[in-house]
Amino acid sequence: MGDYNREGPAEHERVTERTTIVTDSGGRRGGGGWVIALLVLVVLLVALFLIFGNVFNRAADEVGVNVNIDAPKVEVPDTVKIDVPDEVKVEVPEEIKVDTNSAQ
Repeated sequence: MGDYNREGPAEHERVTERTTIVTDSGGRRGGGGWVIALLVLVVLLVALFLIFGNVFNRAADEVGVNVNIDAPKVEVPDTVKIDVPDEVKVEVPEEIKVDTNSAQ
């Protein structure tokens, strides 16, 4: 059997501890706010163009759709007279008998 490790035992690698320090000056900011503001502005401009540009009303004008419906004429009287009695009598018995069944 051959000896493949003729130079002696290999040295173990030394483990060194490393610390990384990141310094942020705070002067730079991300551009995400500008992107969102620009996107909101574009959506608002498109919505205003569609609403005030009469884009939604053109289809009915081009095909000649008429949605006017003649409603029937209904006559309603000016006053309604309801006869209500001046006095309402309610008779209540002097004694009320309550029958309970204890078998339930």
